[in-house]
Amino acid sequence: MIRLSEAATKQWLRQSGLPVPWGAAAHSADAACATVEAFPGATVVKAMVPTGRRGKAGAVLMADDGPQRGDAAAKLLGTVVNEYLTEAVYVEERIAIDAEYYFALLLNDAMPEVLVSRRGGVDIEDVTREAPEAIVRASIDPLNGLTKWAATELWLQAGATGPSLTHLAELSSRLYDAFCRADGLMLEINPLVLDKDGRLHLVGAMMGVDPHALFRHPVWTEAGEPLPANPRERAVALANRASQGGECQYVELDGDIGLLVGGGGAGLYQHDLVLEFGGAPANHCVTPPTSADNRKLKAVLSAILDNPALRGLLIGFNFAQMARTDIRVQTLIDVLDEKQIDTTVLPIVIRLFGAGEEQSRAMVAGRPNIHYVPRGTTLKQGAQLIVQLTAAARTAAENHA
Repeated sequence: MIRLSEAATKQWLRQSGLPVPWGAAAHSADAACATVEAFPGATVVKAMVPTGRRGKAGAVLMADDGPQRGDAAAKLLGTVVNEYLTEAVYVEERIAIDAEYYFALLLNDAMPEVLVSRRGGVDIEDVTREAPEAIVRASIDPLNGLTKWAATELWLQAGATGPSLTHLAELSSRLYDAFCRADGLMLEINPLVLDKDGRLHLVGAMMGVDPHALFRHPVWTEAGEPLPANPRERAVALANRASQGGECQYVELDGDIGLLVGGGGAGLYQHDLVLEFGGAPANHCVTPPTSADNRKLKAVLSAILDNPALRGLLIGFNFAQMARTDIRVQTLIDVLDEKQIDTTVLPIVIRLFGAGEEQSRAMVAGRPNIHYVPRGTTLKQGAQLIVQLTAAARTAAENHA
């Protein structure tokens, strides 16, 4: 999924004829100050990062004039908000709020879903946890879409009444249409604001779109989500943007066992197994199926091995049917050699079976502390081995220190 910036999301919604307040992105304090020429009224200045609860994080500031917009931008630019570096701010018309609603669309493996609630705003996560009944969730028939009548029923269940009910239902139906035309996978409107005059405004908006449909939206190709502050996560995100093909991801955790593992259930299973045996994963990651173009795989491996907390590495996949094991192992060897990593102090467990396996085993033969497990070794046994080896390496390092 490609997360669009707030500016790109709202531009799409505005072009779709939806009630989006005036707003503009700014990458500097001077640029934020200059937006007063386009809109002289009261505004809010928001860190343009793909995360909610910005108000709670102090990343939404009020500004009544141009100099205040510049000051607000200067305070926000360069700060880290919920693990994202603020590289731009979004200056937006300030709306007089009478009520805050929540609206979201999700495209999962089965049916598109819609979520609505009368309790929108910065505390929506608390509502989800403490009063889940306040959020109405329903599937959408993809053949009929989200009709006004279906949306009316949802908002009635959520407790909406009066003239706003009709407006909420109509807006919800139009949002679904815009979501489909964007090839959206996720759209969250929070808050969906009702002003003092009874008009609705899309004040908070985040949208994620299908990366495989970007050929229909070339303007978004370079307008991906803001880059994370963590330098290793950032490097992988840049590699993902730079190369076509399957997606690569890297999310750093607090542990010391790196995981280059199969996606989906196998990856989650091995993560949980490491925890079960007393280890601590250092990352989540996703890599595309290996091919002659291994740039994304190399970016993820580099990020894993650059983590200063790393004390062990597990490479574990199910039997490879559409990928070659030797490409993965050759990429590992290349990165180890480029970074001059001493594997005598970094245990590596490899569980890779399938095409190219004989060549893969030959590549690591004789390299110290690289354990290419025999066929028949289960995912569980591989996870247990890396936890044991990492614990021993950690103890040896502590004793040496």
